[in-house]
Amino acid sequence: MRLSLAPAALLGVLSGAGLASVPPEPGQSAVLWKAGFGRAPLWNDGNAEVSVYEARDLRYGLPRASRATLVVVAEDLSPNRLVKADHPEAEPRTLRVLKLNHVRSIRTGVYVYNQMLSAFLDAESLRPVKVSVTSHEWCGNSFVEWRSDTKILSIRSYFEPVGDSDMPLDPAGALFYDALPLALRGLDFEHAREGRVRVLETVFASAPIPPRAEEAVVRVAAGPGGYRVTLERGDRKDVFEFEAAYPHRLRRWERPDGGLLSLIASKRFAYWQKNHPGDEKLLPGGPAR
Repeated sequence: MRLSLAPAALLGVLSGAGLASVPPEPGQSAVLWKAGFGRAPLWNDGNAEVSVYEARDLRYGLPRASRATLVVVAEDLSPNRLVKADHPEAEPRTLRVLKLNHVRSIRTGVYVYNQMLSAFLDAESLRPVKVSVTSHEWCGNSFVEWRSDTKILSIRSYFEPVGDSDMPLDPAGALFYDALPLALRGLDFEHAREGRVRVLETVFASAPIPPRAEEAVVRVAAGPGGYRVTLERGDRKDVFEFEAAYPHRLRRWERPDGGLLSLIASKRFAYWQKNHPGDEKLLPGGPAR
């Protein structure tokens, strides 16, 4: 009873014939990003980007249709607790991040998988600050959390063999693949071409397991009205399509397990204020339940 979506680590992206001229962290290749993706005025307008997708997942050997909601919003975290600050202040008293919430509700027969990922990425570099996943269905609950201050991956699961586990996980400048729908939007699309990456297995699952690292290749290509990014691990390929204009919203994500996200609608608004009967009509098709 597992929903496989996958986390990952980008350790270096090559540009044309050479490495990007970005100073790498110790032991890392240079990564071709545009610094300051989350510093643009767009993220300071008091709204969130709310996007609804047609979704397809393979569960128990059958394709399952559903809706997915991806929310991206700027927040200020308390650095010593990595929780949302009640009284935001200027950095370094608070840490500016972009938060990606990925909400899923997938029906399988009489019961439903209700799952949510939260990934907090540094606004300047889009490096991971905190990642958490919650999942529940009729068999049991699970919770996963990784924090940059402790570099510990904690799993609390109903299922064996993992059960309750805490293990060291130092990404050393890497990015979780579960956060790539946001993190890849910070690529320097005009110059990035091809590079080697390392990929960790998913923790977006009802029965999560400690992730293994895999080598992969990332390729970037311009297309009609947007950019196409592929992530290849042997014969498995993820394909992301992003809009050409900033902030490069995700239009489509094809996963090697047969999964798919395809954009239906996207709006910027303060969704936390829209909690009255009838407000669900703000998004065509309605968000994930």
